[in-house]
Amino acid sequence: MGRGGTVLGIIGIILASGAIGFTFMVWNSQNTTKNLTMTIVVGIWETLGDNLDFVPYNSQNNWLLEFGDNRLNNTDYISVSNSNTRITLLKSGWYRIQLSVLLAGISPSSAYRVRILKDGVIESYFDFYQIAVTIDSNYHYIDSSMFVYSNSTNYIEINGESTDDFSVPANDLYNYLTIEFVAI
Repeated sequence: MGRGGTVLGIIGIILASGAIGFTFMVWNSQNTTKNLTMTIVVGIWETLGDNLDFVPYNSQNNWLLEFGDNRLNNTDYISVSNSNTRITLLKSGWYRIQLSVLLAGISPSSAYRVRILKDGVIESYFDFYQIAVTIDSNYHYIDSSMFVYSNSTNYIEINGESTDDFSVPANDLYNYLTIEFVAI
């Protein structure tokens, strides 16, 4: 084989190696991206209300959200206690908490907060709503989600707090809570 044939042979080997490497990368990426994230719905509640039974969350302007009508409760991942106001996250990992709730009794010149407590400490806010001097409605709708990490012993509660009294009307059309376990 002449010099031209040797060069063509080397070029062929390089192209074949590149094609094999490219094929492996595409195949490998397809397998890993499919399994990168998996969500498991572990809890669904459709009826929510304000609960005033637990100090210091025992007034119309500082209460815990009570989870009523339960559609799904996967006891491998969550445990509900404290008169349906506390959820213990039983597996280590990230949980996505989705809250949709209608607040009633909203007044002018007041601030309203709905936040998630993790082990009794503020983790994050679903909503912070500041009212101007005049308002058009006595209602405010929240549709928000957040991620919370659990070490398998953490519990969460949802707290409503304001400078004025407010409540959650029992209305299945507007109020629901969904919890998903997000696995990697």
